[in-house]
Amino acid sequence: MKNLVTKSIAIMGLFFMMAAGSVQAQTPNSAEVDIPFDFSAGKASLKAGVYRIKKRAGNVLAITTVDGKTTSLLDAPLTIGSRDFKAGSRLVFNRYDNQYFLSQVWLSADTGKQLFTSSAETRASREYRLVKKNAKPERVEIAISKR
Repeated sequence: MKNLVTKSIAIMGLFFMMAAGSVQAQTPNSAEVDIPFDFSAGKASLKAGVYRIKKRAGNVLAITTVDGKTTSLLDAPLTIGSRDFKAGSRLVFNRYDNQYFLSQVWLSADTGKQLFTSSAETRASREYRLVKKNAKPERVEIAISKR
């Protein structure tokens, strides 16, 4: 009986590992988005325009202008989840007055990557809270298309 239970658990574990691998394989590796405002992504300051976002090895995301002239590599170590499947693939920015900071990249509706807060965003947040009496930043979402 004990042997049967052990085999059943091993088979179920193998099944779940295979299922998780197939879900990960279905997650898109790149997307294209038209960002209508200047923004910061990590340490880079980027102009408004059309960008390609591509998942690289590990936790690295590359954001590149469509002409390929500007590329910024972003460390996005935190994986986040959502049950709002209607939200779709998107970029999430924190907005402090007229400054935008890339905060999250969702290449699929259910799994996204959270970027660390940059020192520039920390300063902008501190100033914004002082001026606006502890107001939180506006969250701005832009839909992205698969490529």
